[in-house]
Amino acid sequence: MQSRRLVIALGLLLTVFALVALANNTESNVPAGAKAAEHGIEYSPVVGVLMLVILFAAFFAMTRYNVPLPLAMSLVACLFLAFQWGKKSEHILSQGFHHYAPIVILFTAVAIPAHMIERSNGFKWFAAYLALHLSRFRLRYPRLTLPLLLALMLGLTYVTAGLMHNVTSILIMTPIIIRLCDSFKVPSRWLLCGALIASNLGGFSTKWGDTPNIVEADVWKLSAGDFLREVVPANLIVMVVLWFVVLRLTRWQLSKAPVAAGGSGTVTVDGKTFSDAVIAADWKKVLKSLEVDLRLLVIGLGSLTAFIILHVVFDDFKIAIGGLTIVVAILLERKEDRFHTLQSLGFDVYMAFAAIFVLAGCVGESWIGSMLQQLIESTGGNGKESQPWAICLTGYLGTTFTEAASWATLASGKIHPTAASHSAAWALGGGICAGSSSLVTAASAGVILAEESARFKEPHAITFRKYMPFGLAFSAFMLIFYSLYFSLIRF
Repeated sequence: MQSRRLVIALGLLLTVFALVALANNTESNVPAGAKAAEHGIEYSPVVGVLMLVILFAAFFAMTRYNVPLPLAMSLVACLFLAFQWGKKSEHILSQGFHHYAPIVILFTAVAIPAHMIERSNGFKWFAAYLALHLSRFRLRYPRLTLPLLLALMLGLTYVTAGLMHNVTSILIMTPIIIRLCDSFKVPSRWLLCGALIASNLGGFSTKWGDTPNIVEADVWKLSAGDFLREVVPANLIVMVVLWFVVLRLTRWQLSKAPVAAGGSGTVTVDGKTFSDAVIAADWKKVLKSLEVDLRLLVIGLGSLTAFIILHVVFDDFKIAIGGLTIVVAILLERKEDRFHTLQSLGFDVYMAFAAIFVLAGCVGESWIGSMLQQLIESTGGNGKESQPWAICLTGYLGTTFTEAASWATLASGKIHPTAASHSAAWALGGGICAGSSSLVTAASAGVILAEESARFKEPHAITFRKYMPFGLAFSAFMLIFYSLYFSLIRF
């Protein structure tokens, strides 16, 4: 069996390189003025289609066979580098790691304090505190408890993403959502999927909320007030629709369970079962008995708060601030836990980020990226701006095939010269926000959600397969909505 798999793998590899070599030979016969010949083999339609086939094959493997995301993306990125045939591979690799390097520092600076808070039982305490008040509310209004719980979690995710960063929001809210859902016997799948989209919407609502916004704000010279006036109203509409969809899906899943949340029944806390009649009093006991490591909590909260404030106030020094945050948090940690704390994000996360950024560079510098750029240019010309729907669509496709931050960096500089209005910036941002919500591989927050939820038991783990149906369906709605909104309402 192993030898058969080896032969098949080698056969596929040889087939791929034969097709690439054929494309290379075909391109060498194209007249010197042709675009593909000027740029090289990576602009060949044959290679572009082959890249799409391999990318969709990786998506299928992650969906059908639960192949780990870091493994699939790493292999795809390496194959895409091979398609450059030595002409641009070093440039794309260096550019990919150019975008990857600051992500490593900034996300680690958030992950270390967040995991300190988790280990201190700080998130458990906060979840218990919310559960205490929700349980009191449920005794009086049982039918409204589930809608309130979902609105509260999605709203907190949206707000924390807007104030901090969408990745920070996912890191903080994932354990809180899982613990609350566990306690109230609410399936966490749809709420966690919705939380990822809420974090993307929150990030899209502020100048500093996510990396694409930072890039676009610099290119289009956008202010924080521009986001508040021109983007937030559209995002709040999407948030209302998101809450409604998550509520319907959660109720549908609960309808198949023997006891529905929000009605009479029982609630499990730390393995003990309580009735609704006494749940409020029991949550109070849980809060009193819960042991919180105050030292670890203070270090985690202090480091995270200091990083967020300093990062926003002194954005030009964010890398230095991130590095200093990591050093201070590690040094204040207990000696025996320092190395474990430094590994908070895990090797898998770093490997996935590196692969996705390299993959994005390869796609951008290929026939696929060239076709998306031509689509944008074809809707403009003669002194007219490119149409927002075209910018939105290419932003969606580019982000889905690659990753949000890398696509924003690649696309902003190409779009701004032909479309300098705010509507163009928002259309690109809307397309990237929708694309970021399509797959867990399409945004850094998605990778973090997959890894953080996997730390808990299986019902809570959000894999590529679990998220994809929800993400693709809702992101399609977002794409249509943003395309129409920013085409009809011009800024």
